[in-house]
Order: sequence, then structure tokens, then C-alpha cells
Amino acid sequence: MRKGKLFVVSIFFVSVFVSACLDLEHKGQGNDIPTKGELSIAFDVNDSLMFVQLIDRFQELYPQTHIAPLFMQPYQILAAVRDKKLHAMFFNYQYDTQTIKELESRNIKVRFHALAETSTAFIVHKRNPNNRLSSDTLSRILLGEQIGWKGLSIPIECVFLKNDLAFNNFTDWMRKQGKYGSTVLRIKRVIQCDNPLAIFAYVQSHPGALGFVGLNWIADRGDTLAKHLRHSVKVLAVENDKTHEFHLPYQSQVCAKQYPFVSPVMGYDLQGYNGLAAGFLSFCCDQGGQIIVKKCGLSPISPPARTIRLEN
Repeated sequence: MRKGKLFVVSIFFVSVFVSACLDLEHKGQGNDIPTKGELSIAFDVNDSLMFVQLIDRFQELYPQTHIAPLFMQPYQILAAVRDKKLHAMFFNYQYDTQTIKELESRNIKVRFHALAETSTAFIVHKRNPNNRLSSDTLSRILLGEQIGWKGLSIPIECVFLKNDLAFNNFTDWMRKQGKYGSTVLRIKRVIQCDNPLAIFAYVQSHPGALGFVGLNWIADRGDTLAKHLRHSVKVLAVENDKTHEFHLPYQSQVCAKQYPFVSPVMGYDLQGYNGLAAGFLSFCCDQGGQIIVKKCGLSPISPPARTIRLEN
């Protein structure tokens, strides 16, 4: 009888020990797996409308996951990675080989994958008579040589997201043209806003403003906010310097590489193990995630396909 009691007690303690080791809820830092657990992930605020939908769908499919989104400005994300404060992030920037080597030399394992292509949209007040922007006009604005709008006697104010990478993108664009004497931006009037909504608000109330926003904020035809924002401003067509044709910053023109300002949406997993960051990145790149990317108006890296079988 005594041996029987000892056996039952032993089984009880073994089961408690095993349960503690397994931690079936996968809670706590470093205790997550691709489909269970908790993780804070940084997202480029330019793509926040899309990622809210991707996160919601991922958590519907895997109810034991919890992603805490941190919507940040791009340079804030770069600084947080430098300071080892992030384990996963998604933003419109691709690290070069040298930077990845430097990160890995600091014991930061870098795994990454592109999931979409996006663009920078040029928005103006609805009263602005201009419908398109030539590459020469844009370069003169960036160099501070053109300070007013054609047909509008109001100074141009360039409205950027604070800590965005748009300045870098425009500098790279001018450098690639190779026909301008300087690639140093000398914009006469610069307004920096804390978030994209503030850019829209400024452009809506200032007829001379030229705003720069991520495609995510105007392209999703099924999102009430995106539809409202798109109709509250005028979106300019921009000249492709190679073909001299003008294109709008939408999905088809981005996919065809016709629009001149296109950026990748990159996902980075810095966890160093097969955790929740890897699971969410995989979902974003699989068919389910790519359908949402396409619905949001961006150009998916792996366009969803459907096979139709015809029988005689």
C-alpha cells in the first residue's frame, strides 16, 4: 500500500516537472514558436494599415499567438536594431551585405525576405491645378531652384514623415540620374510630421503643400480610411525619367516597374531561432498573406495564383 502511494506521488511530481519544462503556453521572452507565443514586432508606419490586417488574420489562424505591433518611423527602427532593442521588424528598407555582416559580427543573426513592393505617393491639395510632376521639376524642387507651383502663386512646402527614408530615396534617385550638378537636397521649405495622418491633414489645409506618403495609405480600395484619404487629396502622376511617361503610384505601375519611386517591403527575423518572428514572416510570404498584400494595393512578391482545369 505504501509503495503504491509513493508511486502515485512520484508520478505527480514527474508530471508537474514535465509540464513546467514544456511550458505549453509558450509565454515569456524566448519561449515562443512559429505558431504560439508572444512577441513585439516593429512595423514601418508607412505600411501600418496593411500590417494591422496581416496581424489580425495571423492571430485568427493561430489563436495562441499574440503580436504586439510597434508602429515606428523608419530611422527609429534602424536605431533600435543598432541598439539591439528589436527581434523582428518589417520596413521599406533592404540592408546591404556589409551591414548584415556587421550585425552578425555583433551576434545578431539576420534572416530576411521581401514580401511586397510599395511606392512613395506624391499628394497635393485638391485646388492645386497640377496633375503631374516631371523629373526636371522634381529635381528643381529638391535642389531649391523651384520654390513655387505653376499656375499657383504659393510657395511649395515639402511635407515628410519625420525620420523617414524619403530623403535618402530622393538623393539616390538624383545620383542615378547623373545629370544634376549636386545630389545634396536643398529644399526651401520642409515640414516634418509625426505620422502619415498628419501629412494628409497638412496637405488638406495648405494649397502649396507637396506631401510624400506610403502607398498603403491610399491604395486599399476596401479600407474606409484609405478611401477617404485618397479622395481628400490629389495624387500626382510622376515622370519615369527613362521612358518620359507619367505614372501613378499604384499596384499595376509598381509591379511593372513603371513608377520611378518603388521600395521593397522587407521582413527581418533577428531572433536567432525558429520563433514567432519566423512564423509571421512565413505567413506574410505565403499565399494567405500575399492575398492580403494584394488586397491592400501593394505589389506582392509572390502574386497569388489560381489553377483552372479545363476538361473537354
